[in-house]
Amino acid sequence: MRGIFTLISAIAHPLIMPLACVYLGSQYDWYVRGLADASSLRLVYLIVVLSTVIFPGLNIILLKWCGAVNSLEMPTRKERYLPFLSTFFFFCLGYFMLRRAPLPESLYSIYFGCITGLVSLTLINFTWKISAHAAGAFGLVGTTVALFQVHHFGNVFLLCTVLIIGALVMSSRLYLRAHTPPQVYVGAFMGFLALYIPVALGFFI
Repeated sequence: MRGIFTLISAIAHPLIMPLACVYLGSQYDWYVRGLADASSLRLVYLIVVLSTVIFPGLNIILLKWCGAVNSLEMPTRKERYLPFLSTFFFFCLGYFMLRRAPLPESLYSIYFGCITGLVSLTLINFTWKISAHAAGAFGLVGTTVALFQVHHFGNVFLLCTVLIIGALVMSSRLYLRAHTPPQVYVGAFMGFLALYIPVALGFFI
């Protein structure tokens, strides 16, 4: 069982969640699909993969190699400062590049929400360890609910899928004793709001 939950935590890594949110919006939202052509979406995916997965991931590996972090899991709050701050830089760089392209506003809001979530995680981390995994997973739920509301559509299968993913991620963090229940629940709540609010309001800068 431990191996299964470890695999779930690895697959649903927080760095993967921005890409998952953007993919969800571009593939399941009729409004976004109607405004973004295939070539634009390929560019979006490339920018998001580079700025939220590849570059931050390589940077964390480099920090581990330099001794700035002791483990890729970053089990302590102090180990998270540099990875969070450097990831924020890459997120902002990716957002700057996306804003130069004419895309549906919802995609800007989704990416901006991911940045908001990261900033919230970083600030909370100064005083309390919070589950980034739970925040990322329920950011996906927040994105789904907000898009349903804004563009007036529903997909029961999609909603059930993201809720199951969120539940599995929360369970994995608790089973692996990576976090306490409050850290997981607060992370999930914060991640949901970080994506739901900007997407539901159509807010971005």
